[in-house]
Amino acid sequence: MSATPALAAIGHNGGPALTPFDVSRDEIDALCAEARHWLDAGGIKTQADADGVSKLLDLLRKAIKRADERRAVEAKPHDEAKAEIQARYGALIQDNKSGKGRAVLAVETCKAALTPWLERQEAEKQAAAAAARRAADERAREAALALQLSKPSDLEEREHAEGLAQDARRAEAAAARAEQDRASARGGARAVTLRTTYRAEVTDETAFARWAWANCRADLSAALTAIAGRQVAAGTRGIPGVTVHEERKAV
Repeated sequence: MSATPALAAIGHNGGPALTPFDVSRDEIDALCAEARHWLDAGGIKTQADADGVSKLLDLLRKAIKRADERRAVEAKPHDEAKAEIQARYGALIQDNKSGKGRAVLAVETCKAALTPWLERQEAEKQAAAAAARRAADERAREAALALQLSKPSDLEEREHAEGLAQDARRAEAAAARAEQDRASARGGARAVTLRTTYRAEVTDETAFARWAWANCRADLSAALTAIAGRQVAAGTRGIPGVTVHEERKAV
C-alpha cells in the first residue's frame, strides 16, 4: 500500500487555479484517506507496514507544516490590519496587562478623585442612619411602655399611647430610609458609588492548607496534582505521596 498519494497539479483541469488552502486541503485529504486504509487493513503486521506508516506520518507532518505556512501567509495581511486597529484603539481604551489607554487612565483618575469625597459622605450617612436607628428604637420603647401603662378604660391614655406608636412607626420608616441611603455622585447615566471588595492574604500557609484540606479538598487536590505533574515532567523522582506512571507512545 503506497504512503505517497499522487496529488493533482494546480489548475490541471483547466478550471480556476487552486488556492493555497485548496492545495493543502487536497493534500491532507489524500493523506487522511491513506491513513484510513491502514486502519481498514487491520493494523501493522510487518516491518514494511511499519515503515510505510512511518513514511505516511512524515508526509502528514510535512503537510501540516506547509498548511501552517500557507495559513500564516494568508492571515498576515489580516493580522497586520487587526494589529494596527488594536494599536490605535488601544491607545484610547486598552485595559489589560499590556497597558492602559488614555480614557481608562482618565476613568481611574476620576474614580480616585471621587473616592475620598464618597467615603466622607458615606461616613456621614452611616452616622445619620445610626442616629435615626437609635431614635426609632427609643420611640418604639416609649410607645410600648405607654401602651403597657395605659388603662383600657382611659381614652386619653390610649390616645396618647397610639400617638406614640405612630411616631415610632414614622421613626422606623425614617431609620430604614437612612440605612438604605448611600453616598453617590449622579452626574451621568449611572451613579458613581462606593463598592467594597475583599483581598485575601495568606499569613499562615500551614493553617490555611489544613483548612483548605478540610473545606476545599477538590481544589487543593487539583493544585497538588498540577504541582506534581510539573515536577515529574521536569525529571523529579521519589516525591513522597506521588506515583510516577511511565507511558509510551509514538512520536
